[in-house]
Amino acid sequence: MVSKKLIKILKMITRDLKETEFYSEEILNTIQYDEPDFVDIGEELAALESSESLDDDELDILKSLLVYIMLKKSSYEREDIYSLVFGGGKRLVWH
Repeated sequence: MVSKKLIKILKMITRDLKETEFYSEEILNTIQYDEPDFVDIGEELAALESSESLDDDELDILKSLLVYIMLKKSSYEREDIYSLVFGGGKRLVWH
């Protein structure tokens, strides 16, 4: 499953980035990305959050990386990406 592999790669990168500087373009170029199913990404992210295998900082980094990659390399709308990653699939209301 592509989304499971993507989340696994991001999880490894997240742990490495927690203490180091982030070079976004270099990381983006190293990730082999096929546009996965939106629902699969949401399910994998929810499973990861509930497993508590990452601390809050690592989870925030992972979510940021996921948004960045999806914005750069997918055809999904910005609002849909943010609602999936930060809102659990629910629409976000911006104030």
